Amino acid sequence: MIETNAYLKYRLKNLPKRTVVQKVYVGTKYVYALQLYHQNRDAVISRVRKSRVKNGYDLDFRHAKKMTLKNFGHGQTLEYFNHNGVDYWWVVTKPNVADYPDVKWGTQLARIRFKANRERRTRHRGNLSVTRLVMLNHATPDGKSYGRLKRVEGALTPDKQTLLVAAIDTNNNAHLSLYDNEKLNDALDVVDANNGYVDLSKATEMLSNKVSQPYWKVPSFANQLTAPSIQGVDLSAQFAVYVSSGQPGTSANHPKADQPGITKFEWGNSIPKQILLTHSDWLGRNIETEGLQLATKMYIGIACHDAEPYATQTLANWVYCVGDQK
Repeated sequence: MIETNAYLKYRLKNLPKRTVVQKVYVGTKYVYALQLYHQNRDAVISRVRKSRVKNGYDLDFRHAKKMTLKNFGHGQTLEYFNHNGVDYWWVVTKPNVADYPDVKWGTQLARIRFKANRERRTRHRGNLSVTRLVMLNHATPDGKSYGRLKRVEGALTPDKQTLLVAAIDTNNNAHLSLYDNEKLNDALDVVDANNGYVDLSKATEMLSNKVSQPYWKVPSFANQLTAPSIQGVDLSAQFAVYVSSGQPGTSANHPKADQPGITKFEWGNSIPKQILLTHSDWLGRNIETEGLQLATKMYIGIACHDAEPYATQTLANWVYCVGDQK
């Protein structure tokens, strides 16, 4: 297994919540941070200008623009794209409270616009309040179900043309499907006025034609990663799937933090390449690996927790970068 150094990019200060940043999106002008709260039921997206960085690394979110999403559930998806001149984001929605009441994994993908709001006045209250993709366990070439859905994440290629629907079933198999992002959004435009949805069991013609097989199943997915946790997912221009992994020390069954790692799957190839990341900041600390973003460089989030004796609160959130990516 290869080991490589990570380099500090940002220290995120005065965030809206004292929780981990599930995903950081580094844009042209802004940095966005996605956090969960209320036992993973609700989410807040905050935004600050990149130009406000101080001391080389510190980004202060004290006066950030904030957008609250109520009852959207747990996810690491925060994917920007522009469609017909309008800026949108993919995020997860519809928490799975029946099977996973503690974690509340998201099971649908919602299309939203970033608009600052107040928590009590937000119009984003659950999956029925947003335009979305549904029936994600039918994201297959024939539209048939592959089983019961546990959780879902979404990722876009850097050119924003191809959407990866990365779903995990209740047997912990991954189901990876590539869609034409423009076709999906054209269909969502039709139902947008009523916060409607596109049913993927009836959207087989929207699967991507840029690969010969746009659907791919990977059995026992987490067991093929650097650590058995799916902390973030992204998609390269060549359709390689990148997964970040690494949990903190949380119990006697998992007493020490995992070393942050990245696993890369070439599309259709179930034999992955693994990279472990190192940085002196992490030595002796109870860290957790978070979401990743593929750009000119790979960005990855790291949260620092207390350790007395195990993680109970978040002390800091950092962003690191790793080399050039293809």
